[in-house]
Amino acid sequence: MYIVNKAFLIEPGFRIDVECIEEALLATNLELLSLPPSLYKCIDYKTVSSMVGALFCDAIATRSDGIVNPIEKGHPDIVPSTASSASEAQLRNYPAGLEVKSTVGNIIKGANLRAGEMRIKHLTGITWQAHHREVRELMGLVWDFWNLKDGFNYPGITGIFYSSDLDVEDWGAISGTTGRNTKVSGMLKSGKDKMGKGWVAILSLGGYPEAFSSLLNTPLRANE
Repeated sequence: MYIVNKAFLIEPGFRIDVECIEEALLATNLELLSLPPSLYKCIDYKTVSSMVGALFCDAIATRSDGIVNPIEKGHPDIVPSTASSASEAQLRNYPAGLEVKSTVGNIIKGANLRAGEMRIKHLTGITWQAHHREVRELMGLVWDFWNLKDGFNYPGITGIFYSSDLDVEDWGAISGTTGRNTKVSGMLKSGKDKMGKGWVAILSLGGYPEAFSSLLNTPLRANE
């Protein structure tokens, strides 16, 4: 079901290999399948993205020597188990660990898709967002409503990408700097190209490999 980069291995303070990724990926999809369709019909996609990211982080931590950062706004999202005794101030910007971001992607204006409808044929862009431009190492998730069960397409991960060499110039200007809006910076094309080259796992169904090749310059197709 997934095309996987068998050579994938990183150690951001703890070991994450391809087996860990595959197990966490499937566990996340199963958790998303266990929730009622009515939930997905009444929450926004930003909330679903947060759920996907949170479930994946927990699944990675469970299968490695990492823990989910216990601070709500802590960075990165998964830190080494040795950080369990770290202070709140330290966990806000811990020097080791893995940051994870999730996105559903951008679609054609006016497509008017609802929860449970696949977005792949209408996908025009993929943009991960961060609260600042200093994110240098990132595991980016993409999801869609594709996992069919009882006549409803549940959300599931469609792609996992990684880069350890992002820099400030790979992130756009920070928006939401006034008022009560959340401050965010969107990843630029240079960063997306780096993420695409660092593909980890891609759903082999429904044209996703071709879409990621077009939008992120991933070097593969479904038949590879």
